[in-house]
Amino acid sequence: MVTIPILTIGYFVESEGKAALLKEKQNKLFAVTHLLDRQLGDDFALYANLPRAARIQALNQHLSSRTEQIATSFPGVGAGYYHRQLDAIITYAPKNAYQSNVGLSISVDHPGRHVMTSQQNQVVWGKQVRGNIMNVMLPISRNGEIIGYIWANELSEDISQQALAMDLRVIIVLAVGLLISICLIIVFSRRLSSDIEVIKHGLAALPQNLDTQLPALTGEMGDITSSVNALARALRETRTLNDLIIENAADGVIAVDTQGLVTLMNPTAEATTGYRQDELLGKPYSTMFSTSLFHSPILETLEKGTSFVAREVTFPARHRTIELSVTTSQIFNANNELIGALVILSDLTARKEIQRRMAQAERLAALGELMAGVAHEVRNPLTAIKGYAQILRELETDPQRQEYLRIILKEIQSINAVIQQLLDFARPQTGKWQAVNLNQILNDCLVLIKTKGVEARIDFLTRVDHSLTDIEADGEMLKQVILNILINAVQAIPARGKIFIRTRRLGDTHQILRIKDNGCGISEQIKSKIFDPFYTTKSSGTGLGLAISQRIINAHQGDIRFTSHPNKGTTFTLLLPVNQTQESDHETKLANTDC
Repeated sequence: MVTIPILTIGYFVESEGKAALLKEKQNKLFAVTHLLDRQLGDDFALYANLPRAARIQALNQHLSSRTEQIATSFPGVGAGYYHRQLDAIITYAPKNAYQSNVGLSISVDHPGRHVMTSQQNQVVWGKQVRGNIMNVMLPISRNGEIIGYIWANELSEDISQQALAMDLRVIIVLAVGLLISICLIIVFSRRLSSDIEVIKHGLAALPQNLDTQLPALTGEMGDITSSVNALARALRETRTLNDLIIENAADGVIAVDTQGLVTLMNPTAEATTGYRQDELLGKPYSTMFSTSLFHSPILETLEKGTSFVAREVTFPARHRTIELSVTTSQIFNANNELIGALVILSDLTARKEIQRRMAQAERLAALGELMAGVAHEVRNPLTAIKGYAQILRELETDPQRQEYLRIILKEIQSINAVIQQLLDFARPQTGKWQAVNLNQILNDCLVLIKTKGVEARIDFLTRVDHSLTDIEADGEMLKQVILNILINAVQAIPARGKIFIRTRRLGDTHQILRIKDNGCGISEQIKSKIFDPFYTTKSSGTGLGLAISQRIINAHQGDIRFTSHPNKGTTFTLLLPVNQTQESDHETKLANTDC
């Protein structure tokens, strides 16, 4: 069970890694040829009056510095120009190794002639002028005429050595992971077997002696022993089965006698109605109603004998009006004499909330399984992006562009962190809580979202509360939420529009971020689905953005709400607690705010 998945993953990582390496080499060599093409300009037309040999020498002196600069910038790469009219190699860099090839003509069957004839780029593996190489060739076109070609190549041996090094790293990681897994399996199996033997002996002794206590164990076995000990204590108690059922029922139970006086109320009924049993015992059931207009099903059952099954009623409880599902019946004694009536009530609000959360948990678990499958495919191109960004940052001298590249590298790290979180999406998240500033996170997101194309058609109107203190949160996760909402807002604006952004405090315990656009809005038919995983109205969307955002905000003990009107825009409001350990009714706070 452990070996097969590890080896399978290793195989795919190795094969995909090789493919990515070859693709990266090919892209790099094409980039070199295009760069040389731009630097060439119309220089092949120079020295047209000189004899062939003299012209080749003059063009070599004129152009060799350009190819030499490329060879210096890309170690291991060979590059040069070929002149079709002169039928000769003009430059070949690095010249300290290949200057002797200048002036030579390529063979009749050389791929370079096919490139000039077909006018198509070509990638060729095999033995050529330099040796066994991966050679990328680009035709030189000027004024509709092919005047030569440019090549850039790298030795096959160098590429093979890099691939071998990658394979060795993969094999080492797989071997270490497999060895650690097997060791852990052996240790935990022995420990589990020992704990199971302890529990078996305890359960065997329990029927003969209810005072038997299982020793305390750690982990899940400890939970089992604690449950067994609790069961033994319950069996020792002299309580009837009916009392246990009623007291521990998840639904509320209230009984009245033939006069309508309360005779029984279980703890769930107390919590639902807001009344205690000692307050109502022996008093009329109707004293529970906060309004005389309420028509009670249990009293109707008592008077008329009409029974109700799962009837939904609006019940005027002590401190609030709640929606209940009630089932009523008459109570008869052994002589079939009416002695009262019984009502079983269930708070629909709590039940629907539980159902909603269970459905959401299932969807998010499915999302986690999906992400585990694609994470490896995402990380390969992400590694290439990170590598190019690092190279660009080393070559870049402009401070502003270096700052942009720093942000790019930082965001790549954030994406890697998000991928790891998605791998564990179906399991509880711990979060990297630390002090972060909501305004700073918003500013970082705006830097990423404000491209030239976006700023040309969308005005970002920002009003932040500079008095906001740091909050306890995972900054990278919050940044992902804000970026998801901003991207949706940008995409919802078809032409020109505005996005209004505001941050502010809500007392000393919460902070609010509101993002409002004047885009196309959300139709009534899909409002209930926008947080569902994989639901999207975009042709290229995955339907994961808002589902992930909702889970992140829930993990922060916050809330995310939205309002939308078709063709008028959408407003998303985030409510975040300042301190994760501070309990608060965040739904009430969000409902009462005007943000």
